[in-house]
Amino acid sequence: MNKLYVISTGRNANKFVNNCILSIQNQTYACDKHIVIDDVSDDNTISHLSKHISLPNIEVKLNKERKYRLRNIYDNAVNKDPEDIICIVDSDDWLTDNTALQKIIDAYDSDDKIEYVHSQYIIDGAGLGCSKPIPNKDWDPYGPGWITSHISTFKAKALQSIPINNFLDWNGKWFEIATDHALTLPILYRLRQRDGDYSAVKFINEPLYTHLFHGNPSKPRSGTAEADLRATLAVKCSTYIKRRGYVK
Repeated sequence: MNKLYVISTGRNANKFVNNCILSIQNQTYACDKHIVIDDVSDDNTISHLSKHISLPNIEVKLNKERKYRLRNIYDNAVNKDPEDIICIVDSDDWLTDNTALQKIIDAYDSDDKIEYVHSQYIIDGAGLGCSKPIPNKDWDPYGPGWITSHISTFKAKALQSIPINNFLDWNGKWFEIATDHALTLPILYRLRQRDGDYSAVKFINEPLYTHLFHGNPSKPRSGTAEADLRATLAVKCSTYIKRRGYVK
C-alpha cells in the first residue's frame, strides 16, 4: 500500500507552525510521516517544533543553510516510492478540514491513474482562493492564469519523471520564489504530454487548506520596499517559467 507523506517547510513560522502541525495530527486519516523542515529560522520556531518532536509520525529537520521551499520539497519527495503520495502544507498554513487527508486519499483511490490532486482553499481575510478544475484537455499549464494552487498533492513518480532543469532559474540555481509554478507546471505538462489529456489530475471542489497571507506578519506588507522587491522578483520568475516552458 502506498504511503502518505506531508511535507511542511518554512522559515520564521513560529506564530503558525503549531497550527500547521496540529491540523495534521488531528486528521481522521493519519499520514505515515509529517516531515517538517525549518529553513534556518532566526525567531523561536525551533522551540515550537521541539514540543512536537517526540510524536511518532513527525520528523523535524533543521537546515544548516537556507535551501528555500522548492529545494526542500524536492529533496524530501523525490526519493520516495513512486506510488507514495506527497502533500504540501506550508509551515505557516494549515489544513482547514480534519477530513482533508481522507478526501485526498479517496481521490487517489478512485482511479489508479490519478497522479495529481488539488483542491479549493481559503485565503485568510479574502475568501476562497483561485483553484479550479482543469477546463479541458487542451489547457496549457504554461498559459495565462493559475488554477492549481493549494492544496498541492502528487504521487512521487509524477515528480521523479521531471528533468531537474525545470526547477532551476536562468542562473542554474533553484528557484527561491514563484516555487508553486516551478514545481507544479512541469508536472501537469508532463502528465498531459504522456496521456493526451488530464485524466491523471483530479480536483476536490472543497476548501481543504487555509493559506495565511493577510494575517501573517512574516510576509512583507504591500507598499514596503521589501514587498515591492519580492513582488517584482515573483513576476520575473513566474514570467520566465511560463515563457521557457517545459525543459526536456
